[in-house]
Amino acid sequence: MEQFLSKIQQDPAGLKGYNARIQFDFTDTAESTLISFDGNNAHVAKDAQAPDCTVSISSKNFEKLTTGQMNPQTAFLMGKLKSKGDMSHLLRLSSLLTYYK
Repeated sequence: MEQFLSKIQQDPAGLKGYNARIQFDFTDTAESTLISFDGNNAHVAKDAQAPDCTVSISSKNFEKLTTGQMNPQTAFLMGKLKSKGDMSHLLRLSSLLTYYK
């Protein structure tokens, strides 16, 4: 997650004004991280506001997504990535992952 956020901070142009809160639930570590995308940056959110979308994925598969070793659409179709909430954020997240791989 830190590498992904670092890439965004180095080159925020890929966000293109995207504003959302995405929670990542890592299935293999039982950890959760809430990321706030605020149009020009992304950071780990510390407040208790509800996410727009929750993504469930293993930490290994998340690493594969962020390094371009796994396609987000394929991961979703194969059940390696699951989502709750506003599904439109998955499409935007897919484009972010592709841009920052």
